[in-house]
Amino acid sequence: ADERYLENELLRFHIGGVLFKTSPSQEVRRALKYMQQHSKIPLLCAANLEFGSTGFLEDGTHFAQQMGIGATGSSKHAYRLGYVSCKEAAAVGCNFAFAPVSDLDLNWRNPIVNVRSYGNDPEKVLEMCKAYKLGADENHVAVAVKHFPGDGVDEVDQHLLVSVNSMSCEAWEESYGKIYRGLIDDGVMSFMIGHIDQPAWRHRLNPSLPEGTVPATQSKELMTGLLREHLRFNGLIITDATPMVGYNCAMKHADAVPTTIEAGADMFLFNKSLEEDFEYMRDGIRRGLLTWERVDEAVTRILAMKAALGMAEK
Repeated sequence: ADERYLENELLRFHIGGVLFKTSPSQEVRRALKYMQQHSKIPLLCAANLEFGSTGFLEDGTHFAQQMGIGATGSSKHAYRLGYVSCKEAAAVGCNFAFAPVSDLDLNWRNPIVNVRSYGNDPEKVLEMCKAYKLGADENHVAVAVKHFPGDGVDEVDQHLLVSVNSMSCEAWEESYGKIYRGLIDDGVMSFMIGHIDQPAWRHRLNPSLPEGTVPATQSKELMTGLLREHLRFNGLIITDATPMVGYNCAMKHADAVPTTIEAGADMFLFNKSLEEDFEYMRDGIRRGLLTWERVDEAVTRILAMKAALGMAEK
């Protein structure tokens, strides 16, 4: 990686972390070493480790899609998936797995979940996710449960449109809610929020809301009301990738950026322009869309997760 790019385009914005797409391990190690040495605060290094370290490293071990693991009926294979994926990724500096996928395979036409799900049984999915997390924990890698508030119900691709989880609150509690509660009780450190609406919960928590579709990544009702207050999750909330159309079709990007943090998210995943989004954040504070109190709270959670991973000592 070009050190001038890393210094001038990334580190000058005091980013909290970086995600690598599949790359040669030596290149990843070299770039990450430079960034960690030149960052005042240690960086989270994230990777998609859903089916092996090949979501991160070209020369890593390809394991199996989560549906293949689910089909075995044995959580020991989910544990091995988490252990092998995270052990190899951690060897070159990864400390944050964007996995496991906790979504339910309720609609075979869904273009996002499909073979990425452990299945359609909440009990089995929870068992598999906890087993994956155990393997990650043993390698000092945090996991991000995804994609809250639950994908797999409709037939929409979040890359193209806001997805909708159309379940009633009661049905949601017995399915996705059961999975999330179990993982929170197990000490999961992070949730990834999808560009997914959950109208029943939004309107139960705030009956005065107008009709219309809103992604959870811009909904205070879903991130703060449902995840933080109702489910009592106190860890790090990170968005799914913000260049997706599902994120950008509900409001102007200049409004969406500060709204997302004010609504309860702590970190963004991806953007098209760091400089542009940085200015949108500052402008959002000036316009009253975002408070310094919420910014400080978000930064505190990021630092707390880094401390929990022992990153300062490392």
